[in-house]
Amino acid sequence: MIDAHIHLQDKRFDADRDRLIEQAVKNGVSGFLCASTCPEDSLKVLELSQHYPCVTAFIGTHPWSADQYDREELISKLNQFKHIGIGEIGLDSLHGKDNQETVFIDQFNLAAEFKRPCVIHCLKSFDRIASILKQAQKTPPALLFHGFNGTKQQVDFLMRFPSYFSFSGSALFENKTKLRELIKIIPADRLLVETDAPDMRPPDRFCLNPSEKRNIPVNLTLIIQAIAAIRKTDISSFIALLNQNAHTFLSGLKNDQ
Repeated sequence: MIDAHIHLQDKRFDADRDRLIEQAVKNGVSGFLCASTCPEDSLKVLELSQHYPCVTAFIGTHPWSADQYDREELISKLNQFKHIGIGEIGLDSLHGKDNQETVFIDQFNLAAEFKRPCVIHCLKSFDRIASILKQAQKTPPALLFHGFNGTKQQVDFLMRFPSYFSFSGSALFENKTKLRELIKIIPADRLLVETDAPDMRPPDRFCLNPSEKRNIPVNLTLIIQAIAAIRKTDISSFIALLNQNAHTFLSGLKNDQ
C-alpha cells in the first residue's frame, strides 16, 4: 500500500515519527509520498526521504505559505535531487496568500520544465486552475489532485491532462455521499488513496487506534479497505491497482541522487 499524500515532517509527529512509520510499514504500507508546505519544512522532507527508502519527497510551497516562496532554493533542490517531485502547490480561495496564483504558476511551470510530477491543492479554485491548465504551453508529466472533492464534470476536464485523483478518509464520513458516489466512477487507472496525516482524520471506526486524535500513517490500511468496499473491489486487487497507479504517477522520477 502506498500513501499518495502525507506530511510526515509535521511537528505533531516529532515525538514518535519513527515509531509511527515503523507501525505503518509493519501493517503493509510500503511507500509514502511526503509533501512539504514551505521552504523550511522541505528540508525535513528531504531528510526523511534520505533516511527512509519508502519515503518519496515532494517539495514546494503551499498557497497558505506563498509569501515564503523561494524560487532559487526550489530550483537548486530540483537540480540537486533528481528523484523528487513538486508539491504541495495549488490555489486556495479560502485561506491562501495574496500572491498564491503567481507562486502556483511558477512552480507548475518548473514542474513542467524539470519533468517532475506534482501534487496540487485545489480548494474552491477549480475554475482558475482549469484556466491555467488550458493556457499552459507545457504541463508536468503527472498531476495529482490530492484530497479531491470535485465533480464528475471537473474529472472529465482534468482527464484531458495526465491527472490522478486521490481520496482521503474524509470521504468516509456519513455526510459525504456525493464524494463517495464520485469515488465509484473515477477511472481505475487514475485513482489513488491518501491519509493527508496528521490532518483529515477519518471517522473513528477507520482509525486503528480510535483514542489517537491525530490521523496517523497506519490508518491508510483501513481507509483503503473502506474505499475498496465503495468501489466493490476485492482488497488484494485494489491494493495492486493503487500500487500500479502510484508507480505510474512517479515513473518520471529518477532514483539516483
